[in-house]
Formats: sequence, C-alpha cells, structure tokens
Amino acid sequence: MATEVKTKQKKVFVVDDNRFFLESLVFLLNRQEDVTVVGTHHRVKGTLQKIKVAQPDVVILDMQLPDGDGISLLQEIKSQLDIPVIILTIYEEGREQAIKNGAYAYLIKGGDLDTLYQEIRRAEKA
Repeated sequence: MATEVKTKQKKVFVVDDNRFFLESLVFLLNRQEDVTVVGTHHRVKGTLQKIKVAQPDVVILDMQLPDGDGISLLQEIKSQLDIPVIILTIYEEGREQAIKNGAYAYLIKGGDLDTLYQEIRRAEKA
C-alpha cells in the first residue's frame, strides 16, 4: 500500500486577460488539494505590485496582454522577485525567448492539465 506524501501548499498568482479562461483556470487550480490561487490580474500595469502583496510561490503568465506582452512582464518580475514564472499561452513561438528571459516553464493552453499541475508542484525559487 502506497503512502501519500503530504506536500506543501503552493500559492499561485495567475495573469491572463481572457476572463473566461482566467476564471476556469482558477476554479481548476483551487480544486487541487495542494494548490491555492492567491491572486489574479488581467493586464501588465499593476501586476508586479499585486504579486508583491500576494507573495505567491508560482506565477502563471499569459504572453499577450491588452497593455503589453508577457516577456516584458516576465523580465520585470524576474528582475525584482525570486518567483518561478510559468508561461501559459496559445502561442507556440516565443518559448526560446521566454526561457532565455527566466521562465521556469512554457506551456501551451489546451494542453494536458496534469502537466501544468506537475510544473506548479515542481517549481521552486531559484
């Protein structure tokens, strides 16, 4: 009989401008026993401050936002905070640039949710 290892709760902050996707993702993440969404935002402006207040373990970030792009926000986050950032986007292109700029992982929307859950659980501060 396998014994279940009690894992530490992962606090997640999600940045995405698609309200339906954002709400759906928050719902699915909060259904995981060891994951809690501690904040969300839908644009670049104000995100860094909200992340600082929420103090998440992991940030999930879309590449295209109405007032900027995910790479710029990724650079801003990584320059000020020691938090792993998972890019979750519909764009295949951009993976190399995102990883080069410090993204912990680069996942495509519509992929296997278990992969996202695994990356959240594996993500550690540098």
